[in-house]
Order: sequence, then structure tokens, then C-alpha cells
Amino acid sequence: MKRFFYNYQTITHFSKPVGGHYFLLRCMPCVNACQQVGKRELFVHPAGSIIYGADAWKNPVQYGSRMEPHDSFVFVSSGEVRLTPYCFPEGTTADVFRVQSRLTVLSATMRTFFAGMEEGTALQRALCLSQKIHAYMRYVPGKTRTETTAADAFALQEGVCQDYAHILISLCRASGIPARYANGFIAGIGATHAWVEVLDGGKWRGIDPTHNCLIEYGYIKVAHGRDAMDCPVNRGVFTGIAAQQTEIRVIVEEIG
Repeated sequence: MKRFFYNYQTITHFSKPVGGHYFLLRCMPCVNACQQVGKRELFVHPAGSIIYGADAWKNPVQYGSRMEPHDSFVFVSSGEVRLTPYCFPEGTTADVFRVQSRLTVLSATMRTFFAGMEEGTALQRALCLSQKIHAYMRYVPGKTRTETTAADAFALQEGVCQDYAHILISLCRASGIPARYANGFIAGIGATHAWVEVLDGGKWRGIDPTHNCLIEYGYIKVAHGRDAMDCPVNRGVFTGIAAQQTEIRVIVEEIG
């Protein structure tokens, strides 16, 4: 078991004051068989009372509102987690993670990408796909958007961690492997990160196609879903016409 400290800070600046701001956050680590939370704190400004709950995938969510005009929105999530190797049993039906979702659309070109990978366990095949994706793609920020599909990113041959994850999920599902999108914090990354969980022998295992590795330690999971649309860190609506600029800073350090 290893202990990690995390601090996730987000500041959104609005070009003009906005009001009637309702927000839904997924910025606090979840609890599962390989991730236990020692303590966790959340600071939100400006905001009234924060309500804590869970979404349809049992991810922890935090939501609230601010009616008065404001020109910035800040939230800071911090705490400690205890991690064991990234592997935990399936707790719900995996059938929904066998079919493609909105952002994991599969193209005809992608189908040829996993040809000849029918042998081996689900984990072995998924790791082979991750290796191929890592070699095929180029990590280039700014070329894709949050709504970019796996097929579009694959055609571009460029993208960021979200795109790498969507492509791996799409190919895994097409080859019969249940796979889902996961996000959270990792050491050495200055923003949130995305990876993939695949079901192998009744247990979920983590794979990071961006770094082409099987996940063991150092990945603090916040949420999972069918794709990125199911688990955004920050989603909200407000009244007013204003441009937004967001600054994100993540610190993850092993303790002791």
C-alpha cells in the first residue's frame, strides 16, 4: 500500500459577471477496493452550501449554485489516498461497457487496426492495442475538442489523453472486451488525466494508452463512465453572456 497527497485547483474567469450559476462537480476521489480515502476536503467559491451525492455510475458528485453575480469560480479538492495495485472486482453489470457510446464511434479503418488480435486474455489483447495506439498516435494538444469522437481522433492521428482513451475503448469493445473511460489525477501531470479500465477475469484493470502502461500505483481515480461525456470534472449552466478562461493545476505526491 502507498499513500499519496493530491491537490486539484481550478479557477474559471468570466469576461463579464454571470449569475444563476448551477454547477455539478466530480473532483473528489472515489472509494473502491484498491483506493481508500484517508481524508478529503473541498473548497468552492463563490458558493452556498454544497450537496454531496453520487451519479448513475456511483461516482461521487458535488453540486450547488450561486445566484449573485460573480466574475470567477474557484474550487479546490485536496486530501490523501491509500492505494494498492490497480485491480478490483466487477461490482455491477459490465454489459453496458461492451457496446459503443457516443464518443467511441468505430470507423471502418479502425476495424482493420485490431485484426489478428483474437488470441490471449482480455488484458493481454488490450495491452497490445494500447501499444499499437501509442505508436500510431501523436500527442498534440489543441487539435481535438471534448466532443471529438474516437473515429475523428483516429483519422487525425493526433490528440490528447481523452482521445487515446476513447480509441482504446472503441477497439476493445469492438473486439469483445468490456472497457470504460476513467479520469482523475496522476503524479507528474499538471491537469486531469484520462485512462481506460478493461474487464479481465471478473476484475477491472487499468491501462494508460497515453503512456502505454499497465496501471499499478500513482493513479487517483475520480470517476468512470461509458466515455468522457459521462464523467466531466466540471459541468454547469449560468445566466449571462460571457467568455470563459479556465486555469487548472494538479499536484500529486507520494507521502513517505
